[in-house]
Amino acid sequence: MRNRRILVVILLLIAVLVSGCAAKMASPREQSTGSVAPGKAVPPAQPAAEEAGASYDYTISESQAQNALGERMIITTVNMSLLVEDTDQAVAELQALTASYQGYISESRRWYSGEQPYASLTLRIPAGSLSESLDRIRQLAIKVESENSSGEDVTEEYMDLDARLRNLEATETELLALLTEVRENRGKAEEILEIHRELTNIRGQIETVKGRQQYLERMTALATIHVELRPKAAPATVVEKVSWNPLVTGSRALRALVNVLRVLADIVIYVLILSPIFLVPAALIWLLVRLIRRRSKRQPTPPQA
Repeated sequence: MRNRRILVVILLLIAVLVSGCAAKMASPREQSTGSVAPGKAVPPAQPAAEEAGASYDYTISESQAQNALGERMIITTVNMSLLVEDTDQAVAELQALTASYQGYISESRRWYSGEQPYASLTLRIPAGSLSESLDRIRQLAIKVESENSSGEDVTEEYMDLDARLRNLEATETELLALLTEVRENRGKAEEILEIHRELTNIRGQIETVKGRQQYLERMTALATIHVELRPKAAPATVVEKVSWNPLVTGSRALRALVNVLRVLADIVIYVLILSPIFLVPAALIWLLVRLIRRRSKRQPTPPQA
């Protein structure tokens, strides 16, 4: 009987030791599952980790994994100035070329300088077809007067936005869980409203980040090509065509005569209206001069010696 008790105690000790070793072996395995693989999401943290305020190690997105392999997000812009034979024909060919690549024209303008038509277009073409499309555009021109391209690398900005988005979404998940817990515990209305306000703020930031990401994706997926078209100058005429019409000449002469008579009539009208201003002083001066002459005649002449 005593031997049986000793045997039972020994078996219990062995079981405790085995369970302890199994727990130690299981803990590293559980920690290894916390490492993040590209493109895979991390499971939500346990309640104990939430209470301890532990931070999450979120996984990188698929786009970040691609960028890590060397694929950059570049916004490409090309500016071209072309000398063409016919501006309108070149515009039509550029429209057809853009449609063939499933792109679109975001801006178009046409104007005249003298008698020659000019035009400028902004093409949005898939970035993968940029080189081929540029070759076809060059073939439309008599001469490529200028061409320059620039690229803006937005890879880091996109990665930062992606990381910020994942953090915001995790915060939103935590707030939703907290809201559920407060409702289940019949928390105060002020607490529920405060959580709602924070959720609204987080949701607004999420939408802003997603909008910026979509903009960067569109700008990098489609290259921008600004094309300015200048027509070939038409040869100047050696002899200018002059047309003469006697009726037109007679009409111009008659119009000139009417204008002269109108000016003379205006002068007569002005003289008649303004004559009192000039006639009264002139009459006074004439009377004064005449009076002086009469007096001078009445004076006797002195006798001669």
